[in-house]
Amino acid sequence: MNRILLALALVAATALLSPGVAAAGSPPPATGTWDDCNFAPVVRTAGPNTIVTIGITENFQGSMSGTYVGTERDVVYANGSATFHGNGVFTGTIAGRTGTASYRYEGVFPVGSPSFHANWVLIGQTGGLASANGQGTFGGVFGEITEACDGGTYFGTYQGQIQLTP
Repeated sequence: MNRILLALALVAATALLSPGVAAAGSPPPATGTWDDCNFAPVVRTAGPNTIVTIGITENFQGSMSGTYVGTERDVVYANGSATFHGNGVFTGTIAGRTGTASYRYEGVFPVGSPSFHANWVLIGQTGGLASANGQGTFGGVFGEITEACDGGTYFGTYQGQIQLTP
């Protein structure tokens, strides 16, 4: 019985130390910064709430290097808090692979807080990113309103994990 347990322990240790198994483990962390331009807001009211639909172009630096283009829908509640969700396409490079991926997120902007936070999901579409699957969080703050970014500019950081299979 002890020999069987010793043999199983050796097999398990060998498997854990083999390069193939280590590569199949958790994907490396994805971290970096982003900045965006919100433009052409469409605003309407729904009872005491304000609904804003807006276009976004966002630049990513770090583990994700590229641009996201999409739309976002914000609900600003009577108490001043807000929820938001967006979706669009990321075009760029991750871990040396270039292509496109769908990028979706949902978040909250708490009452009285200068910052917001959200969860994101990335799903590969084309090229070197066709096999990409990722998720994480981001946070940020408002920058300013400019002529080109009439819905405001924002910036912050992101973190998460992105798996790229061969």
